[in-house]
Amino acid sequence: MIWVKYQTREDAFVSLEITGHADFREHGQDMICAAVSLTGTGLLNAIDEMEPDACELIKEDNRIYVKVLHDSEQLQTILMTSYHIFKTLEYKFRLYVRVRKTEVKS
Repeated sequence: MIWVKYQTREDAFVSLEITGHADFREHGQDMICAAVSLTGTGLLNAIDEMEPDACELIKEDNRIYVKVLHDSEQLQTILMTSYHIFKTLEYKFRLYVRVRKTEVKS
């Protein structure tokens, strides 16, 4: 199972973590893992290019992590777009991808 976990504070995204494996097909043939990896990597690239120094960005084997350091409207739009892409993947592949959004306190 791939877990996509967003945290929000007062309806603004403050972090995102993607972990796990879909196990839809064997390694190298798993289109769901490929879709999640491509979306996550594209998200990191977009943030790095459009909002440099706005986030802590981590990409490790089996983990992508984004922590908002300096918020902006553009950054929130990027994160909201990624949320909707991941929700679409969850809708199509619910047995393999789960998306959660949790409100955290200040």
